[in-house]
Amino acid sequence: MAHTDAAEFARRALGDATFRLEAVAALENRDWSVRTRPRTTAEDGVTVIVPTYRGRDRIVTTLASLAGQTLDSARFEIVVVANGPDDGTTTEVAAFAASHPGLSVRILRAARPSAGAARNVGLAAARRAYLTFLDDDDRLEPDALRAMLERARPDRIVTTRLIDVHPDGRRDESSAMAKRLTDLESRPTGTPLAEATGILGFNACKLIPRDVALRGRYDPELPSGEDVAYMATLLTEQLTVVPAAGDQPRAYLRSVREGSVSRRDADFSFSVDDRLAVIRRLERIDAHPDNSNGLSQLIRAQARFLARFVEDAPQQWDAVQQAIADSGVTQFPWHVFKNREAGHLAILYCFSPFLDPSGVAAGKVIAAREKVVDVITADMSDIRAKDYSLDALNREWLARRAIIPTEPYAFSSWAPTADFAVKAAERAHAWEKTRGVRYETLYTRALWCGSHVAGAIYKLSHPDVVWTAEFSDPLSRGIDALPRPSYMSEDEVTAQLRAAVHKRGTVIPEGISMFEFVEYVTYALADEFIFTNPNQRDYMLSLTTPELAERVGGRATVRPHPSPSPSAYQEVITRYTLRDDVVNIGYFGSFYGNRTLSEVLLALRGLTRAERDRIRLHVFCNKPEEFTELLTEHGLATEVYVNPYLGYMEFLNASTKFDVLLVQDADTTGTFEVNPFLPSKYSDYRGSGAAVWGIIEEGSPLSAQPLSHRSGVGDVEGAIMVLRTLAGS
Repeated sequence: MAHTDAAEFARRALGDATFRLEAVAALENRDWSVRTRPRTTAEDGVTVIVPTYRGRDRIVTTLASLAGQTLDSARFEIVVVANGPDDGTTTEVAAFAASHPGLSVRILRAARPSAGAARNVGLAAARRAYLTFLDDDDRLEPDALRAMLERARPDRIVTTRLIDVHPDGRRDESSAMAKRLTDLESRPTGTPLAEATGILGFNACKLIPRDVALRGRYDPELPSGEDVAYMATLLTEQLTVVPAAGDQPRAYLRSVREGSVSRRDADFSFSVDDRLAVIRRLERIDAHPDNSNGLSQLIRAQARFLARFVEDAPQQWDAVQQAIADSGVTQFPWHVFKNREAGHLAILYCFSPFLDPSGVAAGKVIAAREKVVDVITADMSDIRAKDYSLDALNREWLARRAIIPTEPYAFSSWAPTADFAVKAAERAHAWEKTRGVRYETLYTRALWCGSHVAGAIYKLSHPDVVWTAEFSDPLSRGIDALPRPSYMSEDEVTAQLRAAVHKRGTVIPEGISMFEFVEYVTYALADEFIFTNPNQRDYMLSLTTPELAERVGGRATVRPHPSPSPSAYQEVITRYTLRDDVVNIGYFGSFYGNRTLSEVLLALRGLTRAERDRIRLHVFCNKPEEFTELLTEHGLATEVYVNPYLGYMEFLNASTKFDVLLVQDADTTGTFEVNPFLPSKYSDYRGSGAAVWGIIEEGSPLSAQPLSHRSGVGDVEGAIMVLRTLAGS
């Protein structure tokens, strides 16, 4: 029977109310990334969506399993969506519908030969409150629909069991997916979807609320993995997964046959290119906050395909790395590769995703070291904003990350500092036990000194680990050269550390501050030391004993903060715009007592009107309202634009847009003999490609750096000369 004859036969036999054969290209939402809300109120019951491709010889068996359901036929509809050339499938469906007048059967056609496109058509056509998918060679046991619908709720996904049926009739429930579904039955009241993401790996065995299902679309452009990409959109909602009710036969019977995409050979296209396309799609999903970890699990599952491919074809490692770099994937989980298993540990009280200058600097160091590393950090959510884009600084080198719960404001109090240190060391021990391999190196970084305390505790139980301790600024003295105040107390941790230091020939004095205590411990126990500049090193070592100063000096390296990689400057594109007919100067930084821009503002006032018209100063700072008031007092509201801070990754991109970037020394006159501070922004400016203007204190670390322009702290005339040079005067 021809295609049109089958349609006419069905119309005569059943009428358009129960059967329609249509070309419905309009139903296929070609913009699959758009969330679609239901257009009409759904009827009670279930829509069973059956996509089919050349299914003539098998689809009747599939439909017969639906005809045999114990659920009242008035409570479900069948939507068959044919894609590709018609091999007679529509004729078979028409005949089946004619012989089962009590069933609601519709057959539609997708405009393109794609299972994803067919499912999109089925989604758009669904009329019932809940829907489920059934492949054209699979079946449902008789009680499946009833058992799932009985437990259905608008905030639930209801699952049923999976049984693989082999060509010889053998039934098998040992597959990984089958076990995941069976395991859910141990929690009959429900499992949060974020804890059950394993069920999102394929289309079947789930009853989904129609309102939720219609908010996602299959991507017809994905060669494979479109089921994962679509099902992952369920993570945008806060849903519970519950098993179907009852003990009657209610399983999904999956036919095991040749030709399944999931059984394709693991070639480069399938295992690398296709998986990266899926990961790129997953990264675009705005998951509910409770489900963000679940989305990460799906991404890691896709990434493991690449890892297995590299294990089988190690000669393709370079090609795989290049494919990842070219894919547009922004957060690839590199640790899935066994040859990138971390042999190195970093304990960093400050680290991404928490936005803190010390954590940003640590992220740049991790990338510069080029060692795959496990990181243990503190939960700073009470005092620092989160910025997940910071992972772009070092994602290629980050394997595991553990976030340790901490008390807020632990900067200068011993008890929460020691608590973090103990927990961090315990986490490192647990990771080693799981891996069965000890770490080769340990990296810690302070200004937040919990990092070094944790490093010391870990070092005592791992004497062979090479511990590198970095100091970003003088630890026990503030920018005013006065001792940093702290709350020190004696406990088991201090006793353990005092004993360890004493064993190495040094006695820690009683009554010293927490910061001085941590300096003693770190100087005595660490193997290597990093200072950001020689002034800092010399000043810090002048405050300790001659013996420790000698020990540290012989093991110390002076290294300014590394600059981010070139790709980091393009990670987040700024929307901040600049005029192209003026010289744009950018200043990014905090203002406090001994770091202001007073000399620059006075210098601007000292220019002629024509010179000022050729200059625009853009300030991104911590006190925009106060600085705006200051500008009004100076009469510079039209020459200086004031803004709040940009996110760090956007700042990097913005820094590449300016003609000149301004960096300023803190004024340490009368406090330090020689300035020991090197502004961290300098390393970011250095990688931007822009000219750098340094406002320097004589003999400071910044004064020793290559600068395009320089003037002195408080030197208004020197600033005027720089501005006139920039203005072309």
